[in-house]
Amino acid sequence: MPASSILLLESDPVVGAGIEAILTGTGYALTQAANADEALQLAADHQLVIVDVVTGVRTGIDICAEIRATPSLSAVPVMCISASDDVEERIRFLEAGADDVMARPFDARELEARVEALLLRFQRSRDLAPISTDGAVMTRARRAVAVFSPKGGVGTTTIATNVAVAAAATRPTQVVLVDLALQFGGVATHLNLRPRQTLADIVRDDAAMREAELIRSYATPHSSGLHVLAAPAQPEAAETITQSHVDRILGTLLDAYELVVVDAGSTLDERVLAVFERADTVLLPVYPEIAALNAMHTLLEYLTETGALGTKAMFVLNNAFAREILKLRDVESALGSKVTLELPYDPFIYLKAVNEGIPVVIGAARSIAAERLVRLSGLAFGRDGGGPLGVQDEHRSGGLFRRRR
Repeated sequence: MPASSILLLESDPVVGAGIEAILTGTGYALTQAANADEALQLAADHQLVIVDVVTGVRTGIDICAEIRATPSLSAVPVMCISASDDVEERIRFLEAGADDVMARPFDARELEARVEALLLRFQRSRDLAPISTDGAVMTRARRAVAVFSPKGGVGTTTIATNVAVAAAATRPTQVVLVDLALQFGGVATHLNLRPRQTLADIVRDDAAMREAELIRSYATPHSSGLHVLAAPAQPEAAETITQSHVDRILGTLLDAYELVVVDAGSTLDERVLAVFERADTVLLPVYPEIAALNAMHTLLEYLTETGALGTKAMFVLNNAFAREILKLRDVESALGSKVTLELPYDPFIYLKAVNEGIPVVIGAARSIAAERLVRLSGLAFGRDGGGPLGVQDEHRSGGLFRRRR
């Protein structure tokens, strides 16, 4: 399902084809209308109307005013494209009710950013409106989930990707997945995406790290409704991303999206500690083998001493490619804590998902593995935007996390 549907009023087919190529290339669904009457009929079925070249008696300014005078279209943002950078013309568009005006000539990046910003502004205004239920007012919480393991190859990216896609199923365009495995991140591969921009591009744009509308323009949309901020394409670019960058980016993402998922990789450094600080829940995949358990035990001792994790942890026993090596009770004994959820053994389904770039929760939606991953997504984000479910508090009544500073 595309992220957003856009209606373009465009009388010039050549110009319309160019705008369509830009917007559909970033994941939007676009419908073109050749005249004003057709546009007015279709506007209510779209999330944004763009008014460009218009022929006939009515001008673009007239059509903008008509849309704004129609009560049923009050919630639909309107962007107008001015033929030139003439200030008076742009003012007339704004006086007619346009929510944004862009002048020719424009760059494709500018169009993408303005469309994203306008859609986000209207979405946020709807989200911030109180929801009344039987006299009670509820608010939408914004939450962050991190996935990390001190050992690579234990399913961190598989878990992060599926948790994020499952969350996006109920909140399309409001969930973002950040690939912070900066040198060799695999999120894009797991989702069969080819991002044009990455985290390395964001850190060169100071405004994007501050402004929610701009940072969304760097995300690559997935067909599930999930947005993705990919790891740098070149390993050496990881050095350009600092702890300060990570902290600022996550703070802005929590303004731009309802839910944030971070694949934090398997290297513990200041950047990952900044993620832990921002996260409401940290998912720790555990592999049922001695080497992986030893690495996790060392990590827990360190994080307990520093107070970096507190009661945020949820352990996920990943039996993806191993069966009956170590029993659940042995794993829990080694951790000193209860396991939140087990992923079932399957020698085929996880590898197929990675090789095809189709997450388990989509490509094998009826499997036990998909059911567990969807449940994990719900546990990680909590019910109705609240904290981790009560059973997790019970699980963590003992173990290493008891000694929180």
